[in-house]
Amino acid sequence: MAPMKPLIGQVKGLFEQALRSAFPSVSHEVLVVKGNPKFGDYQCNNAMGLFKEHGKALGFANPGAMAEAIKAGLPQNDIIGSVVVSPQGFVTVKLSEVWLAKQLSCTLEGDIKIADVSRKRVVVDFSSPNIAKDMHVGHLRSTIIGESTCRILEFCGHEVHRLNHVGDWGTQFGMLIEYMKEAFPNFQESLPEVADLQEFYKAAKKRFDDDEEFKRKAQIAVVDLQSGGEFATSAWQKICDVSRRAYQKIYGRLGVVLEERGESFYNPLIPPLVAELKARGLCKESDGAICFFVPRVADIPLMAVKSDGGFGYDSTDLAAIYHRLFVMRADWIVYLTDLGQESHFHMIFDAAEQAGWHRPGVTRVDHMGFGVVQGEDKKKFKTRSGETVKLSDLLDEAVERALQEITERVKGQEESGGEVFLKTPKEQQDAAEKLGIAAVRYFDMKQNRTSNYVFSYERMLDPKGNSAVFLFYAYARICSILRRAQGLGVDVAKLPASELKVGHPSERELALKLLRFPDVMEAILGDLHLHQLSDYLWELCNLYTAFYRDCHVIGEAEQTSRLLLSVATQKVLFKAFFLLGFTPLEKI
Repeated sequence: MAPMKPLIGQVKGLFEQALRSAFPSVSHEVLVVKGNPKFGDYQCNNAMGLFKEHGKALGFANPGAMAEAIKAGLPQNDIIGSVVVSPQGFVTVKLSEVWLAKQLSCTLEGDIKIADVSRKRVVVDFSSPNIAKDMHVGHLRSTIIGESTCRILEFCGHEVHRLNHVGDWGTQFGMLIEYMKEAFPNFQESLPEVADLQEFYKAAKKRFDDDEEFKRKAQIAVVDLQSGGEFATSAWQKICDVSRRAYQKIYGRLGVVLEERGESFYNPLIPPLVAELKARGLCKESDGAICFFVPRVADIPLMAVKSDGGFGYDSTDLAAIYHRLFVMRADWIVYLTDLGQESHFHMIFDAAEQAGWHRPGVTRVDHMGFGVVQGEDKKKFKTRSGETVKLSDLLDEAVERALQEITERVKGQEESGGEVFLKTPKEQQDAAEKLGIAAVRYFDMKQNRTSNYVFSYERMLDPKGNSAVFLFYAYARICSILRRAQGLGVDVAKLPASELKVGHPSERELALKLLRFPDVMEAILGDLHLHQLSDYLWELCNLYTAFYRDCHVIGEAEQTSRLLLSVATQKVLFKAFFLLGFTPLEKI
């Protein structure tokens, strides 16, 4: 099928023609917004502003008269079904039901596609755990929002590079290397299983703090590593491998795909880059450090080289953005970190622009900052003992609670004599894994990413609330209707798409919402706020529930059309679920 187009863009195009026809001597920006559903689907708001600036000169008595001229200027089309003009100058249009049905029938032919205006090479920097430390709740938002951002960008036709900027370099590796030698003397031959990375790190840190001889050896190990010593490098690689293996279990569970490009990758780029920036007069010495001053924060420089001669986060991030813009030739870079790092990354963006690494009119850089996950006390989410919550434990708990929800539902089906879909413990466990992971993801991504939010297993698994559980039930209901039709001998896959009609108000609302899917994608590409897709899913599932309540499907004269409308809803839901990282259940 051809890519779906944003509805509002198509309506704007008609009003652009209308305004040129009505007022050829006046330049204007078309102002079209979603209308009040009581009166229409879209509303053009140009008349009032045009009257204020040009009305008298053009001979119009009031905004309403200018609105009538806009209406008269609309070209012949099959999109608009009716037009209403208010005395205040608002032009409200209602889309044609015939056109809506025709557009929606196109979604039944092949996979749903949406194409952005121009294809870009995009780098998305997300997740970014630290080597030798467990992934914890603080990595949740970056990881799942980052994955969904990549999926949306890819869906809209962009070339996406998913980079995991792990913390795999620094002085802490001296103590880790030395501790690895003590705790796992044969680590060169057999990679150890470090079940709890955090405990491994704590044990190494305790040895470092308590034992001066150990500290001396650790400092020697750092020097050996930085100079490329064979043993230290090998030990460092083993530590990284153990961590990667632990992280991959979580990434596999979440369906996250990443290319690791950690701090160590950029380390060799820093000295020549600093030399170039110094030669161009962009870096200056200040209190023994080599600093890059940017206009946005004139009193706090980026430290390309620290006063002790070492490299820090500023050095690495300058090298990273240079590599991404100048070597990878990325058109667009997206960084996902908590909002506390926002000013740092804006300084990095400014430095890159000053250095001439941006391509004017092409380069786009965004910091997708997000708030923190909180406990009921509105503080950072912790365990009862005050420890940071491990991401693996958080997911395990969500799946366990999802299993309780599923087993209770199965018990209810058995007691009522209804059909039981998930009969075996394995089927129930597999379903719980999908539902529990989806519940965590949806609860997070339905929040505005810039806000903090209170984590609650109860609310994220509420079958009647705005939760993944509710969405899954809505999807399973559609699958149930389609199975019933198949059971009655209807080959749903062969139903002619041209039979889809839009008549009942609930059918119309559902069709209009389905066709607004590209509008949601366009909005997300503009501001990178993914909660708009979660909001869309919630509204769409509620509209399908209303359609199911108001419009009987099986056995009605409109059966074919309503089955096709159900299939279209299923397809859009499935695509939206995929973009948010869910695998829906057809039976629950």
